[in-house]
Amino acid sequence: MNKAVTPDNLTPANPALHSDKWRRISPASVIYFVMKFITGVLRGGLQSVAPVAAVLATTGDNRWFALGLLAAGAAVLLMVGAVLSYLNFKFRVDRDAFLIRSGVLTRKRLTLTFERIQNVAFREPIYFRPFNLVVLTLESAGSTSEEVNLAGIPRPLAETIRRFVLERKKETSQTAPVNVEPSNEHRSAESEPTANLLRQPVSELARYGVSNNNVWVFAGLTVGALGQFDKFWESSVMRGMFDLVGETVGTSLFALSALAVLLTFGVLLILMFASVVGAVIVNYNFHLSYTDGRYHRTRGLFERQETSVPETKIQSLKIAQPVIASLMNRSHLTFNQVGFERKQNQGRHQKFIIPSVQSEFYHQLSRRLFSGTNVLEQDLTRINGKFIFRHIVFSFGLPSLLAAGISTYQWGWQGLFFLVVPLIALPFVALRKRRHGYLMDGEHAVVRSGLFGRNLTVFPLFKAQSIKIIQSPGQRKAELASLKIKLAGQSLTIPYMDLSDARTWRSVSLQQIDTRTEPWM
Repeated sequence: MNKAVTPDNLTPANPALHSDKWRRISPASVIYFVMKFITGVLRGGLQSVAPVAAVLATTGDNRWFALGLLAAGAAVLLMVGAVLSYLNFKFRVDRDAFLIRSGVLTRKRLTLTFERIQNVAFREPIYFRPFNLVVLTLESAGSTSEEVNLAGIPRPLAETIRRFVLERKKETSQTAPVNVEPSNEHRSAESEPTANLLRQPVSELARYGVSNNNVWVFAGLTVGALGQFDKFWESSVMRGMFDLVGETVGTSLFALSALAVLLTFGVLLILMFASVVGAVIVNYNFHLSYTDGRYHRTRGLFERQETSVPETKIQSLKIAQPVIASLMNRSHLTFNQVGFERKQNQGRHQKFIIPSVQSEFYHQLSRRLFSGTNVLEQDLTRINGKFIFRHIVFSFGLPSLLAAGISTYQWGWQGLFFLVVPLIALPFVALRKRRHGYLMDGEHAVVRSGLFGRNLTVFPLFKAQSIKIIQSPGQRKAELASLKIKLAGQSLTIPYMDLSDARTWRSVSLQQIDTRTEPWM
């Protein structure tokens, strides 16, 4: 029978969490510190290889001997630093907080209280698997510099710590005994059975790799990187390649255009294949489940990751459907949560993504998340058509007219080409107007946007941090407005909606904020 453990009886009878004992992580964590340093060097880019370049430039015929000495010295320093990092890292679970000691040259002391811990996540790098060790990450709701990684602790201990932290967070608002026995075979009578929501096969992960927008990100990075090698494009090698192309396909405009299309298509296929491989590696064996008020996600091939998010901290559900995903009848979901926007702005990857699902799944998930709401199953209200007029005239028309006047003065009638820009932009503006839509049922709302693809965001109105009505002079005259909604995880804008709708949204949201008492932080 499990023993209910409170902060006052954390005794040696429960050795996993002895409150007076400083604990060490596993000696295998030396590998983690080595890999962490190497990763930091790789992220440093050109600055990290500057010492190597200096050696090559100054040592002449002895450069290889000097490089060997440099590599050996770096390896020794790396191992010494990793060993010292392991020796100086200690942690302890106190009554209300985690206590951490770390640092080599600069000693650090960190106290992380349970109420500030936003999430407890597991990572299982491939080099820890033979030892049944994990990296346990304690994510704080404050500064990201206070995030704690316990690298190289046994999985049973990590699971015990996670349960203890989550139960102690509950205990801060509900004075009840806490169960923190390491075994997970016995659960309290109040615990919910685990609901297995989704398992993704490799085929769905491949669809995600093909249909997400990472392909275009890779393409942009590739083009930017190639643009840095001006000397390469002017080299004899490239001139020889151009001569070979001319001899093979000819120099006619049609032949060169066809070759350019084929090469572009080939490059996109390579990038798409890379995106698929990356999606499978990151999301391999994807599993989404729900228990005790938290959504749990496990994924990863080389590094197994186990993360969870409390249901109360989910601010909105984003349903993204890029163009290729729409052809496959798939969408990609994201839980936007407290702290999401801040951490993304700091370059951290905190997205809780559910890849490649069909509409039936996200309808069920939205009903589970948001009290059975069916806003996704209703027709949305579209924005006013004056949205098109405003963008064609002010966003494209006036700038094009100004550019045409200046260009015509300098280059003659050819400058009039700029007057065609509004006509080219018209179908895209009309498509964007068609994508915009909104709906509210009194407690929950959905906002749609996009251009070629579409994004749907579902959220409870009482979680809105602010809601603002904005009117331009033209909108005031036409009884229209733009509504800006600020959530803890993102901002949403509904442009050119009827003023009466905007006022209704604002009044209902304020009423929900004043009357609803559920926790959401």
